[in-house]
Amino acid sequence: LVGLRRGSTDGLFVLAWAVLPVVAAAGAGYMSPLMSGLAITHFVGVLAGALVLKSTRAWSWALVALTVATSLGILLTSQVSGGVLENLLQAAKEASAGAEGAQLQQLFSSEAQATGYLSWVSVISATLALVLGRWWQAMLYNPGGLREEIHNLRMPLPIAAIGMLLWIYCLVSEHYVFWGAVAAFPMLVAGIGLIHWLVARRGWGRGPLIALYVMLVIAALPLAGFLCGLALIDSWIDIRARTGNNRS
Repeated sequence: LVGLRRGSTDGLFVLAWAVLPVVAAAGAGYMSPLMSGLAITHFVGVLAGALVLKSTRAWSWALVALTVATSLGILLTSQVSGGVLENLLQAAKEASAGAEGAQLQQLFSSEAQATGYLSWVSVISATLALVLGRWWQAMLYNPGGLREEIHNLRMPLPIAAIGMLLWIYCLVSEHYVFWGAVAAFPMLVAGIGLIHWLVARRGWGRGPLIALYVMLVIAALPLAGFLCGLALIDSWIDIRARTGNNRS
């Protein structure tokens, strides 16, 4: 919220105070390098998205900045901590959870899978935090502003095309499937924003939106593909503008 309202100087000051306890806990041995790296990555990703959103007033670039910053943070954490997968297996071993360790090995067959999964979860978490901060800011200074921004969210065509190509490429490799989801995440959010706009424009109430989020949990991959494809089409032809022109 401070980064969104006051900019980089005050935002970095708050970030430093937020990171300080994490660094102190890690230095004292109360937090593992992996957990401290995840926490710092989350803070940095949220602030990166907030600063870009403040400077550009565009959720599209804010999502790209947040995704890139968070992904780089996870990769750096993996290098510093000695590997995400190795740390998870070691934690399961120390907890005498042999069955859990076997499940982890089945779920993540490589370091790329483990880092991709953590990046995907971290990007979602950081985006929710940024949305919460923007919602607070809108309530304080611009009621209804967040709703308008989400309704108008539209990815630039080159970014949407690159994200779609990366996602399709990563889908053919089990080791990079989560990285594909990370690359396509800004498009997924843009697709969700377009559905929010359509529901509001048609006056359909909250029912379709509730169904959308339930389906994202039940059938995430097929629905994500549809939403990303919808976002790509919107980046190409601008569905909102065409709908407005047709109605006029």
